[in-house]
Amino acid sequence: MEKGIKIPDWLKSAGAPCSCCAIGRGKGFIEKNIEAIASFIKEVLLPEGFANKNGLLQAIDPRAKLLGVILLVIAAAMLKNIPALAGFVALAAVLAAFSKITASALLKRVWPVLFFTFVLVLPTAFNFITAGDPVTITSFSVNHHDLYISRQGLEGITVLLLRVAAMVSLVSLFMLTTNYPDVFRALQSFPIPKIFVAALSMTFRYIMVLIKIAEEGHLARKARTIKPSTVRESRGWLANRIWLIMERSLEMAEDVYLAMTARGFSGEVKTMTAFEMKGRDYAWIGFAIFVFLLSVQL
Repeated sequence: MEKGIKIPDWLKSAGAPCSCCAIGRGKGFIEKNIEAIASFIKEVLLPEGFANKNGLLQAIDPRAKLLGVILLVIAAAMLKNIPALAGFVALAAVLAAFSKITASALLKRVWPVLFFTFVLVLPTAFNFITAGDPVTITSFSVNHHDLYISRQGLEGITVLLLRVAAMVSLVSLFMLTTNYPDVFRALQSFPIPKIFVAALSMTFRYIMVLIKIAEEGHLARKARTIKPSTVRESRGWLANRIWLIMERSLEMAEDVYLAMTARGFSGEVKTMTAFEMKGRDYAWIGFAIFVFLLSVQL
């Protein structure tokens, strides 16, 4: 009797898997979109650990930091001077460097807003919206009307894009260098209703929870899939998941509210960090006020 187990010839061959059991090539439409949405939200909202680094903005009290950023954002919003706005963008880059924020982390939060703004304002570069001096060598004729890019239109787009870049960069630096519990606690120092701050805090926290539920639901379905689903079945499953997440969010909101009320929650966000104003905090506020007053004069 021959010892060992004899392997059949068909099992030794490295043929293609059975078509009836193949799940398909690559990722499906639903999986790609879920991963893309989840990845984008996590990249934008999660601070990636920069708040715990030993940097310039991290050392400033969150309340003073928030007040300074608000003053700088208002100052950037009032400016119409291209060199001054470019200086604000350079200031944001310098603050990012001294706060140990990588350029890629900052650009992840700035470029989507910048690109969306550029697409919206692009038509204003043409003379049919913003009349002015042509900057192109040749012009197009549409219904016997010359169509060209005007210098005034380009200047307006440049001002708006620099303004948006400066404002979004400053806000992103604040969010990256501050832990989220401290962000919401700092908001309570301003004349904002406590219920609004608490609702905003819960919204941010449970966005991540619901995204995780969506990812786990799709992974569970994929693990139990033997053959590819039809388009109709996929749409039905997606609609079912959307409704399930909405239902879970409503149930979770009610349960969390009852649990917080039972534990004596009064609407005030509390953290383990002790806020204390120091000399560097007042220096930051003074710098922001100086830049704000300077921008008013320009």
